Amino acid sequence: MLMNRIALFRDLLAQTREGYSLPQAFYTSSEVFSADIDRIVSRKWLVAGHVSQVAGKGDYFLFKVAGEQILVVRENADSVRAFYNVCRHRGSAVCTAESGNARVLVCPYHAWSFNLDGSLLSARLMPEDFDKAANGLHPCHVRLFHGFIFVNLSEDEPDDFDATFGELDPILDYHGFAGAKVAHVGRYPTAANWKLVVENFLECYHCTPAHPEFCSMHPTEALLAVGGGPSSGPQEAVEKYAPVLAAWEQQAEALGRPIYSIDDGPESTHLRAMIQRTIREGFLTETQDGQPASSLMGKRTDWDLGRMHVSFSPFSHVVADSDFAMLFRFTPRGAMQTDVDVTWLVDGAAVDYDVEKMTWAWHTTTLQDQKITEDNQAGILSSRYQPGRFSTQERALVTFQQWYLRHHDHA
Repeated sequence: MLMNRIALFRDLLAQTREGYSLPQAFYTSSEVFSADIDRIVSRKWLVAGHVSQVAGKGDYFLFKVAGEQILVVRENADSVRAFYNVCRHRGSAVCTAESGNARVLVCPYHAWSFNLDGSLLSARLMPEDFDKAANGLHPCHVRLFHGFIFVNLSEDEPDDFDATFGELDPILDYHGFAGAKVAHVGRYPTAANWKLVVENFLECYHCTPAHPEFCSMHPTEALLAVGGGPSSGPQEAVEKYAPVLAAWEQQAEALGRPIYSIDDGPESTHLRAMIQRTIREGFLTETQDGQPASSLMGKRTDWDLGRMHVSFSPFSHVVADSDFAMLFRFTPRGAMQTDVDVTWLVDGAAVDYDVEKMTWAWHTTTLQDQKITEDNQAGILSSRYQPGRFSTQERALVTFQQWYLRHHDHA
């Protein structure tokens, strides 16, 4: 099996050309998908959700990735835990609901019960030499960071969390994510390989033909230069937009906004990115009419007429306006199946927020992305598919592919 995988990747890497989309098997093969899970997905810090989803003791939800179910549960006021949702008796799922509250975690099969710290509480009629202490739930690495719950499925010591994400501390603090709350969750399961979902999110070459609603809220020059994130557009467009961006940054910084950016290269562990930029002139936020859908978030004292995009990794992103934010999660589930989830967040003190207004843009855009990405996958399945050359507005895809392929150099 290992030799077959090595031969497969040796052949695929030989076919790969920089500046072109990947060979077909990278987007379709179950063997490639398994390698992606082993070498990339299971070793990265993934955002499973927001801490407001487990506000009370015993609150829990399931985070599903590939073939795993991770049980995220509030142990007490100071601790959130994560476990594999697998009973230590005969392997049944312990929690079968997507979310809920439990004083004790009880397996529905044979009633083994577990404390919220994962330790085994009770197992009926077991032999005298049975060791309860050795039969707790299998833990998963978990970290809380400004309200976001990160999990890591690595069996070894994972990448140092603070070294990886500490640089994001000032901007996440400013936006007030630790004290935010969930306003709405949208689920858009997509019949496409996870790399197609990510590649679509990292370029704005498709924005004009596919997303008229999204484009209506943004300056054309910004979408061309950095619409898919830093380094996503043509260099001349980036240079032309730079004076506009610099003028806005000066105004936003005067209002207290931390101004800096992050643009990781392919040698990085998580391919982080962070960009802040203008929205359409006259718009306070990303809504249909540009008017607020909620109260100001975090430490803001006024509307700064901008937005932020943070990529924790290709799998987890946050886009934030002055009054609400969106957490995007792209979770691989199968070779051609990806869970796309969008969680809208508002300030923890917000009361009269308008869910329909704040979700209009990205609900519409994500439905459009679901359709075009599934169409992309359908076309790639054709015998006539050949890797196509990227445009100058898809520069970020070169970086993403270099980052991705680096993980498979010795597959």
